[in-house]
Amino acid sequence: MKKLLLISIFNFALFSLNCFAQQSKIDSLLVLLKTDKADTNKLIHLYNISDECETIGNYEEGLNYGKQALAFADVLLDKEKGGKIYESTQKYKAKSYANIGIINFAQANYSEALKNYQSAIKLFELIDDKKDVAKIYLRIGMVYYTQGDFPEALKNNFLALEKCGAVGDKKGEATSYNAIGAINFELGNYPEALRNHFLSLKIKEKLNDKRGIANSYNNIGNVYNAQANYQEAIKNYVLSLKIREEIEDKKGLADSYNNIGNVYGTIGNYTEALKNDLACLKIQEELGFKKGMAHVFNNIGDIYYYKGNYSEALKNYIASMKLKDEKTDKAGVALSKNNIGIIYTKQKKFKEAEECLISAKDLLIEVGHKEYLKGVYNALTDLDSARGDFKGAYKNHKLYILYRDSLDNEETRKKTIQSQMTYDFEKKEAITKAEQDKKDAVTSADKKKQQLLLWFLIALAIAIGFIAIVIFRGLQQSKRAKKVIELQRDKISEQKETVEHQKILVEEHQKEIVDSITYAKRIQYTLLANNELLKNNLPEHFIFFKPKDIVSGDFYWASKRDNKFYIAACDSTGHGVPGAFMSLLNISFLNEAVNEKNIFKPNEILDHVRRRLIENMDGGQDGMDAILICIDGIKLTYAAANNSPAIIKNGNLISLDADKMPVGKGENVAPFTLRTIDVVNGDSLYLYTDGYADQFGGPKGKKFKYKQLDELLISISNLPAKEQSKILNQRFEDWKGNLEQIDDMLVIGIRI
Repeated sequence: MKKLLLISIFNFALFSLNCFAQQSKIDSLLVLLKTDKADTNKLIHLYNISDECETIGNYEEGLNYGKQALAFADVLLDKEKGGKIYESTQKYKAKSYANIGIINFAQANYSEALKNYQSAIKLFELIDDKKDVAKIYLRIGMVYYTQGDFPEALKNNFLALEKCGAVGDKKGEATSYNAIGAINFELGNYPEALRNHFLSLKIKEKLNDKRGIANSYNNIGNVYNAQANYQEAIKNYVLSLKIREEIEDKKGLADSYNNIGNVYGTIGNYTEALKNDLACLKIQEELGFKKGMAHVFNNIGDIYYYKGNYSEALKNYIASMKLKDEKTDKAGVALSKNNIGIIYTKQKKFKEAEECLISAKDLLIEVGHKEYLKGVYNALTDLDSARGDFKGAYKNHKLYILYRDSLDNEETRKKTIQSQMTYDFEKKEAITKAEQDKKDAVTSADKKKQQLLLWFLIALAIAIGFIAIVIFRGLQQSKRAKKVIELQRDKISEQKETVEHQKILVEEHQKEIVDSITYAKRIQYTLLANNELLKNNLPEHFIFFKPKDIVSGDFYWASKRDNKFYIAACDSTGHGVPGAFMSLLNISFLNEAVNEKNIFKPNEILDHVRRRLIENMDGGQDGMDAILICIDGIKLTYAAANNSPAIIKNGNLISLDADKMPVGKGENVAPFTLRTIDVVNGDSLYLYTDGYADQFGGPKGKKFKYKQLDELLISISNLPAKEQSKILNQRFEDWKGNLEQIDDMLVIGIRI
């Protein structure tokens, strides 16, 4: 503790000495400003004072002296007519504009910053100062990057790169490549991001710029982490860490430890994650950076939570919350309260849990943070279930589902334009289109199937629209009939007959709607995996498929190509008619991947389906959760999006790994992971969606939950496949009782 105090005092002393030194420099410049003649030297003094004020964060004085420099430069320019003095005046006027732009950017006054930078560029170009022009383009790129306007940011950084290359400014080139890499990372264009970060790293190594090299390794690690290439991510984070230790870059060290801890936490190595988070926390405390400390305390709390040490998790969540300011970070405070409430529920401190979760909910409603609100309603569901308030649990679970579906279906981020700004992307697109044109000639059978599906969707939409119009007209006629009854009581019998007629008409049209959806069911079922195909490739299996409505968002799919047999269990966004539409699209894209595009690896098949969904859903986030298995002789490989397959070996159930992202547009756009399943004869493999586990029922109206489902599967795994399916159905009906089925459900069992 004493050592930490001494370090803090030392850091504060260094900071104070630095500020004192810069203030002394400003005082000296002010003396020179008063004594020097009103010539170019006075202009330079004004600029230097503005620059020093900006450096120590005294933005008000920095702006004041910067504006004085501009005004005095105009006075000098009126007197001077060309020559070296005239050029020097133009240069310091341009530098003053640039410095004012830096101050406006620091104060988030982005429009003014852009105006100042544009004025600086005009003057630097006037005196042919290419190096300073490049620096200003970099700063303009940073303004657009901060505002999320990535195309403009990219455009200005390419201009900066061009200018730096023209004057041989290698350091500027490295900075430009780094900025271009960062923008491509934000756009999800990871190959381009890596290419530019490696180009930046190469230049920094030649310049022996150790701080820059460390930053490049860190940025490269971020890209690998986003791609779920955790081994390469850790390798680059550690390289960055070693250099930052060498140059004593404490802020950078904290960032490296935090990144390494996050990766270890993601892959479940909690010991290493905790070790790195504690190292990060120590540095954040030395620096006195409260926001960073709060973030690390929250990460440590998560680690203890996953390890089941709730008392330590609670201690760290509370420490994180105390460092947050409810006035400026309401969402952050709410997240901490939600985490604390979850721990209290685990500890059966229901009153304290309710206070924390309700407070979190109120804060998030105030700021409109839907993602966190979804989590709070899920936590409230668990709280109500734990204390036996099953009506409350059902109510909060419906709100959780509402927010979950809302987040799945609305566009939550700005549309970004990716690689059309580069020649490589256009070239790849041209090659892809040419290859597709060749393949189109041999896919007529699949096209007919697609056309049949399209015509069916159009016909169904027209039918529903027509029926809606008829129903609306029927309701309007009913209203008029009621008015006639009130005005002409002597014609009651006649009007009653009219009303009865309208009732029959409405009932007929309602029947037409049901008939249309029932017909849609027939079409959907024809697109599901063929029974003969399943029997030939899976001698002992069962499929328990129970839609919530007539048609389903859940579906199962199978195909065989070149001795490879594929089977998938999928959960499309929504259920009923919207879910069925999504399932038809997903089936279509799965068929396209295997039968048209000749894609054979499960992870690449899911990548293709996701790409096609994003192309065709016009920015929406609809898609599916999926498990896709490939059986190639005795080798089993798979890819999984959100849902995890399970295997039972010797009476023990093992839940296999899955990527925590959907097949569709989402926060994580990394490629799906290809995984291998080790099996022996007698093992049982199960694929299922979340419908069975989420169903409310039983004597207390609770969720069935995955734990109970896993125990049920273990108990029936040795029975014949048909018997297993019957038991699953009977157990579900007994559990549901008189309650409503809340979601589609699908369970596939395979005996190896």
